Amino acid sequence: MTTRLPTHQRRMTMQAAGILCLCLPSLCTTAAEVTQTPQEAVSSLGWELVARSGEGNAIVSPVSVWQALAMTHAGAAGETASEIARLLGMPDDKAAIAEASLAMRKAFEQIRSEEIRLSIANRLWLQEGQPIAADFTGILAADHAAAAGLLDFARAPEAARDDINRWVADQTENRITQLLPSGSITPLTRLVLTNAVFMKAAWAEPFEASLTTEEHFDLGEGVQVKLPFMHRSGSLRAGRTGVDGMEMLVCEIPYAGNRLSMLVLVPDYVDPDGADGAGGVLAQLDGQWLSSLRGSGALRKRPVQLSLPKWTARKPLSLKATLADLGMIQAFDAERADFSGINGARDLFVSEVVHEGFVEVSEEGTEAAAATGVVIGVRSALPPAEPLIINANRPFLWAVIDSSTGSMLFAGQVADPRG
Repeated sequence: MTTRLPTHQRRMTMQAAGILCLCLPSLCTTAAEVTQTPQEAVSSLGWELVARSGEGNAIVSPVSVWQALAMTHAGAAGETASEIARLLGMPDDKAAIAEASLAMRKAFEQIRSEEIRLSIANRLWLQEGQPIAADFTGILAADHAAAAGLLDFARAPEAARDDINRWVADQTENRITQLLPSGSITPLTRLVLTNAVFMKAAWAEPFEASLTTEEHFDLGEGVQVKLPFMHRSGSLRAGRTGVDGMEMLVCEIPYAGNRLSMLVLVPDYVDPDGADGAGGVLAQLDGQWLSSLRGSGALRKRPVQLSLPKWTARKPLSLKATLADLGMIQAFDAERADFSGINGARDLFVSEVVHEGFVEVSEEGTEAAAATGVVIGVRSALPPAEPLIINANRPFLWAVIDSSTGSMLFAGQVADPRG
């Protein structure tokens, strides 16, 4: 197995390495070398985005970003399309990417129940009067369920931005209301691709509110704050794993129906450099993190005493620089971008990719929402006798997964549960 070394230029602290030994394939493989499943590709992209989210809490929806970029690929050609496909962990094949996109959406539809609300929506926004290839709009409508709406970016960019933000707010139950910030839409904008994901899920066994108590959360560097911690005892899939003295505690908390679950990954070692440890864990996570973790045998049903802070997090992000750093370069280059699949010309390029995520974790369950926007314009994720004690009282990572398919819906880091 090969292990990807941490990138020292990442904004998050990543001095520690090797905690899980989960093989880390590069995101920048050629189409012929693609060996990841779509679910692994989503997870790989998700952990990369968490790693590059900057200081403090992180919340991203890898599925949302993947779906938005999959729609973008539908209008790309040449090396521009190849770069996007590699970032998606897919072959440069519009049909294959559309099939993977549809499979994800269908899997999410099967999760919905009275206790699990889950939606994912795509939308295409076009400049009225702008020539657009019928093949492109047809692919978006038929394969990505992205209906087209007409707006006047050229003469009323702010009004167009408001219309798109209202759609996102409606799709996320007003959790994401300003996905597109002021100035992101200009008279040169010709189309915008948007994806929105919303989830509200009850725990399979809620935490008892009467057991919630104020306890200390270690922010690092000797700083502690008192926060409400939820508590539960019982049988959960959990364990301790790691190598070279760098261990982590892992716990899987199921939601109602046992299809969705949250995995909490808490560093359980002292970083010699004084870092909080979460960065060292994060540096070892990739698309195969879940299968590697489950395959190791460390995660199994056992008595657990779990302490978990209530938390809320929100994070708006510009992904333009991050995606370029991960290999999606030509799409942002006004001179080299090839989106001739959209209008038959080569005058379009991606001017911005924005993302915003929200999560709230309480005794009842989890509410999370995220949205992604791609702005295209013209140029000018045997039990011991004694219970395992897991206390997430320091920065930790988390992910919400579809246990059946392995798709990662949301992922993040809690650096400060106060938000």
